[in-house]
Amino acid sequence: MGKRSSELASRFEHAVADFTKALEECSDAQWAAICDAEGWTVGQTAQHVAGQFPLEMEFIIAAAEGKAMPAYTWDDVNSKNEGRAARNRAVTRVAVLQELRAGAATTAAYLRGLNDEQLDRSGALSLADGASVTAQQLIGGGVLIAHVTAHLESIRGALQGSSSLIAR
Repeated sequence: MGKRSSELASRFEHAVADFTKALEECSDAQWAAICDAEGWTVGQTAQHVAGQFPLEMEFIIAAAEGKAMPAYTWDDVNSKNEGRAARNRAVTRVAVLQELRAGAATTAAYLRGLNDEQLDRSGALSLADGASVTAQQLIGGGVLIAHVTAHLESIRGALQGSSSLIAR
């Protein structure tokens, strides 16, 4: 809708494209490599990113719409993450890429529809001790874009530690 939302959506799409490329280029052995930061395989870590978009959108939508943000604790989030990782020990690259592309398309479309007023709305983020954060901060910060890029760096580290390298 606006220039800022379009730029944020483009940044998000770029981050997801880089993430997707790394996944597409890794071998089956690399898919099973362990990411040090997470303690999960590349596949589990990739599925975590793809599967996290709905939860991340709960926070972004609440802030953009001026509603109360979810009151999740870090224990809640960590429990969800560990449960999903356990269920996805044998997740396939095809399944992850499908979920990643679908979730990213829906997320980017929502981001593009935001106006400046919505991007500037804020709410109390329970995961940051109730600090007030704007929708734009959630999108650019650790909740969305930075979440994708942080896990991409972890995956790249795991891939570099395996038999073949993934080019940046």
